[in-house]
Amino acid sequence: MLLSNEYDFSVDQLNLLEGGFRPDETYLLITTDQVKYVVKYIEYSHSLEHLQSILKFENLLHDSYEYPCLQIILSSKQQLVIRDDNRFLFIQTFIQGIEPTREILDKDDIYLHKMGHLLAQWRIASREYSSIIQIEEEDRELTDQWWKKQTIHNVDPFLLSSFLECKQYLINLKANFERGLIHNDFHTNNSIVTNGGNIFIIDFVDACQSVFVADLATSLFHLLVDQRNGEHRAQAFLQGYQQTIPLIEEEINVLDMFVRFKLTLSIIEDLRDSNDSDHPFIQSCFHLLHKLNNHSTLVNNLCL
Repeated sequence: MLLSNEYDFSVDQLNLLEGGFRPDETYLLITTDQVKYVVKYIEYSHSLEHLQSILKFENLLHDSYEYPCLQIILSSKQQLVIRDDNRFLFIQTFIQGIEPTREILDKDDIYLHKMGHLLAQWRIASREYSSIIQIEEEDRELTDQWWKKQTIHNVDPFLLSSFLECKQYLINLKANFERGLIHNDFHTNNSIVTNGGNIFIIDFVDACQSVFVADLATSLFHLLVDQRNGEHRAQAFLQGYQQTIPLIEEEINVLDMFVRFKLTLSIIEDLRDSNDSDHPFIQSCFHLLHKLNNHSTLVNNLCL
């Protein structure tokens, strides 16, 4: 009913798709003309205005920068997103493709090099966009107000120690790092590769205002968590990134700590959601966190 009221679509099929935080939030819509779209019907912890700013940026990337991402389809009233009680509805173009497999990632460095380049391109576009939008303080990461909201209770002592050490370090940083709207979950699982080898970046809804080096840190820990080939993957990603935007010395010097911090937060959030500390991915994350704790320049060395 909501779709028919808000969009000028003649719906032939609406099929549930796997993926997403909730099992009922992603659908494949097929019109009577057999055009496919992705319907997102999500719960969202931030404001409608914040989600609108993210989706507006996604369309800016798509339209003005020819960035490989999905396009948000406007409603019949020219809205990017529709609020429905405590959930939000928006529709995107559909791209036929797959999540990159280990075989694709390990075949050569081209995919990861391209991913690094795409994150750097995001940063370039975000510089311009962030100069013309206003982000509320509560939605800005690593500000005093943001830190006050980070209450950590009943977690593994090692995780708590890592969080507090990173927090103390980051709060005391004197460098004024470049800020903007970051993807905040930029990694290979949030990319699609088509049969023609084209890469598309998806899942923008975790985007927030933060320092750009934090976005890079999230990408790197998702690569480094692979115990067999993680460091090589991260290095290939960094090469692609730095060929587009060379990191300044101050960013390189703090990258290890940002990777530790983003990894620590990710483990805490994953355990809060599932409480399955024996899950292979969680175990790999713990392994990486111990490794980073014992080797404080591991990521820094990959930038050389």
